Amino acid sequence: MTALLLAAVLAANPAAVRIEARDFTLTLPGHVPAGRIAFTLDNRGSEPHALRFLRLADTHTFDDFVAWQKSGAAIPAWLVPSGGIGAVAPGLTTDYVATLTAGSYVVLCAYPSADGTPHTAKGMFAPLQVDAGDAGVRAPDADLTVVLSDHHFLLSAPVPGGHPIWHLRNTGSEPHQALLVKLPNGVNQFQERAWFDHSSRGARPGIPVGGVIDLPTGSEAWFSAELTPGRYLLLCAAVEEEGHHYDLGMSYAFVIE
Repeated sequence: MTALLLAAVLAANPAAVRIEARDFTLTLPGHVPAGRIAFTLDNRGSEPHALRFLRLADTHTFDDFVAWQKSGAAIPAWLVPSGGIGAVAPGLTTDYVATLTAGSYVVLCAYPSADGTPHTAKGMFAPLQVDAGDAGVRAPDADLTVVLSDHHFLLSAPVPGGHPIWHLRNTGSEPHQALLVKLPNGVNQFQERAWFDHSSRGARPGIPVGGVIDLPTGSEAWFSAELTPGRYLLLCAAVEEEGHHYDLGMSYAFVIE
């Protein structure tokens, strides 16, 4: 499917959701129907921004999230990771299609500023109510499928330029990411990985152009972002006792001619 066809799917479907990110606010509808939903993240800020969808389990509310956010306590079990959109640099947009079940959610940007402060600490979060129903977005026709496992990427085809549509499937035993980064001239993948190794502080060597974060096990998602000629890195930066997942094999470098 071309980018124009994906745009048509997003524009024609009433469940298509546009989320505008600025420094440091999110603008989005308060309600969407459950099911497979199409999102567009538009970064109008001066820093990269990403999105995480967290479902509020049991009877917890957005006010509970705000109180927790101010407390500095560990992440509670009632905040359930439910997918998300990988960071995009200022001025870029990316499309994302995934399934959300009915319930109350928090949408947030946890991307760090140069000093390491996450954007959530600057108030970059908003409530989202997913209502019972069926969003009705059909699965996009992907240009390639990427299977995420413990701990590998398996691509069904070489990555094409333009606006390819990626279909991601997590067959692993834990949540995974597929973060897409363009590497400027003079920057290699190890410099980009070192930025994560050092708690994502300071100037980031690479340019984030989209992807998927917090993809739950057994789930699937789609995304599309513009790939201009250059060198790219696809990686999972999730962390476990053995280290970052990219150190365990979830890193894939490629070139767009």
